[in-house]
Amino acid sequence: MDFQTPPWCCDYMVSLVNQEKCLVLEPTPGLGNLVRALEKHQHSVVAPEDFWELSYSRYDYIVMNPPFTPMQLGYDILGECMEWSDNIIALMPWLTIINSSRRTETIVNFGLKSITHLPRKVFPGSRVQCCILNMQKTLPKKTELYFIEESEHGSWQYITKP
Repeated sequence: MDFQTPPWCCDYMVSLVNQEKCLVLEPTPGLGNLVRALEKHQHSVVAPEDFWELSYSRYDYIVMNPPFTPMQLGYDILGECMEWSDNIIALMPWLTIINSSRRTETIVNFGLKSITHLPRKVFPGSRVQCCILNMQKTLPKKTELYFIEESEHGSWQYITKP
């Protein structure tokens, strides 16, 4: 099966970008839903056909939904991207943060700003529960972490209040 990021989810991910007209890497563009959402907000987007053929570069943001099959591939891409930008917005399986204490520690130490819980209906037919990790490397060490989830009415709500 092919699981592309739905447009509404792309729009939400792009809303987390806190700069105007910045340089964004979408390392695994698939059919380009995230690329179109980013370009709609006038960001310059790099979207390679093969992430592993990219030369090292710095980006203002990385916005991505890497492949989950195999899951290690998505983890490897996330890890590589942590070297290429101080700002990462990644749609990942929940297992990314609950299945490995070392990976969770790496993500939190990078600068985990918020986790958005996505409903199962985001990817019909998939058995993988997903979330959006909003990561910012320059966060102060005592920053509060926010959990956000979609309400039944299509809006977003904070589970922990700022």
